[in-house]
Amino acid sequence: MPGVREITDEIRRRVGILDVVSPHVTLRRSGRRYTGLCPFHSEKTPSFSVDPERGFFYCFGCHAGGDVFDFVMRMGSLTFGEARQELATRAGIQLEVPAGGEPGAGERERLLRAVAEAAAFFRTQLSGQAGVGARRYLASRGVEPRMVDAFQLGLALSGWDNLIRALQPRGFDPAILEQAGLAVARSGGGGYYDALRDRIIFPIHDLQGRPVAFGGRVLAEGTPKYLNTRETSLFVKGRTLYALADARDTVRETGEAVVVEGYMDALTCHQYGVTNAVASLGTALTLDQVLLLKRFAPRAILVYDSDAAGIGAAERGLDVFDQAELPVRVAVLPGQSDPDAFLRREGAEAFRRACAAALPIFDYRLAMAQQRHDSRTVEGKVGIVNELGQLIIAGSNPVRQGEYVRLLADRLGVREDAIRGQLGRLRRERPGTGGRSVPAELPAVPGAGARVLTERELLHLLVVSTAVRESLRGTILPEAFIEPDHRELAAALLVDGKEADEPGRLRERLRSETAVSLLSRLLMAESHARDPVRAADACVRRIRGIELEARIDGLMGALRDADRARDLKRIEELQGELQKLQAQKQGVGR
Repeated sequence: MPGVREITDEIRRRVGILDVVSPHVTLRRSGRRYTGLCPFHSEKTPSFSVDPERGFFYCFGCHAGGDVFDFVMRMGSLTFGEARQELATRAGIQLEVPAGGEPGAGERERLLRAVAEAAAFFRTQLSGQAGVGARRYLASRGVEPRMVDAFQLGLALSGWDNLIRALQPRGFDPAILEQAGLAVARSGGGGYYDALRDRIIFPIHDLQGRPVAFGGRVLAEGTPKYLNTRETSLFVKGRTLYALADARDTVRETGEAVVVEGYMDALTCHQYGVTNAVASLGTALTLDQVLLLKRFAPRAILVYDSDAAGIGAAERGLDVFDQAELPVRVAVLPGQSDPDAFLRREGAEAFRRACAAALPIFDYRLAMAQQRHDSRTVEGKVGIVNELGQLIIAGSNPVRQGEYVRLLADRLGVREDAIRGQLGRLRRERPGTGGRSVPAELPAVPGAGARVLTERELLHLLVVSTAVRESLRGTILPEAFIEPDHRELAAALLVDGKEADEPGRLRERLRSETAVSLLSRLLMAESHARDPVRAADACVRRIRGIELEARIDGLMGALRDADRARDLKRIEELQGELQKLQAQKQGVGR
């Protein structure tokens, strides 16, 4: 019987990516590729490209990319197994499921059914006689009945095992409910109790609209105010956004997502017509959440509570948007208000005006820093540069870093070279180094930009040329690439055998969306190298030269520090290391 890989390859051979994409995108031929408006984000100029020969798509606007399986997964919000089944049916291939089902499939379906049954039970409790008090509470919060239905709100009663007793006769024993996060095992083997009790229930859905977990808001006095069911194989909090399944279409239409903090914030946004709102489940935003959002939104607005805690959470969240390179602005609501209260007090138009006036990352950070430091004084300016400097040196985009320096110099009336000098000092004295110089291996910001570009060039040559892959296999290691997605793609390309010769097989070796996106982009790029092997060798030498330059820069900084401290022994050691590195750099240049 053919294995999973062989069947997957056969599906690729039988189902052309053009046939799958064409019903969703109007494509026009452009050379050996086809272009059209991206189905994953709103745009007026075509940036979506399909390569039927290699079986890949890529959007130069939102950076979505992948093979035919990725396209079906994105369009239908399907798992790989579900996309594979859909494409197999299209190809006329009968998938044989081993006895007991695919590994893990039976258990996953059982857990999904358990959560769905729990959601139905909670809704019944809210709509019944026992839910009078909870319905009165929701009405007092201004939640309309239509939103109760739309978001499938429910109620967990105050007893210890109401859910367990309700679902057990339906074939779900407590052990299964515990796996689904719905029950908790008592210590000492004394049975189980319900995970959520005496709470308004907010079902958390996956992208297919299926409930996978729950959040509960306490009705009486108690802590915590909000409680999520624990993480399971169905639900990882840091990879889930509340209401994304409801907001997805509007996010695509508007090209923008509104990110709020809690369940009620998101629900109220939708009730007032702001239907592109999602929530971070009341926790600090994670990179996975922002990358998930980036699949649907080319930009975002962050609207967190205006109190000290909300401002702190917003500032921490901005770092994640910067890492994901998803443009984001921050809306500041007046009066230390949260989105839920502000919408009920001021209305939808005032909320939209606040969003329209949202500040870009740099302007928001600068405004917050100016509240903490007096920009009219020298010390205040130093404090602001130190705060904003951490944002600047943490970034990986050299163009953005340069623009931040220019803006900061302009706003503070300080010379750019003075700010760059302070950034160099901050880079050598990052938090956690105890005031010591950062190890010389850490690249300086200017070198990092050049290195990233060189790594991309080398990866492109590896993608398009078998000869390059063979010449560099064993010569350069994946660890030589500093960007995580570069490293992941390099590991897949430099593996022994013919895996990298077939784009579909190569894609199967990648796990992160950013690496898949990068592969797709490189497959779409034209190669102009007359001698790819020689060009790749030049890239390797350039990367090693950049590494040495960064280490030399670090040693020079350490040498200046040692000179100021008049540490003669340290000066001698550093000078010896410096001579060795300079000799290595000359050798690389030959």
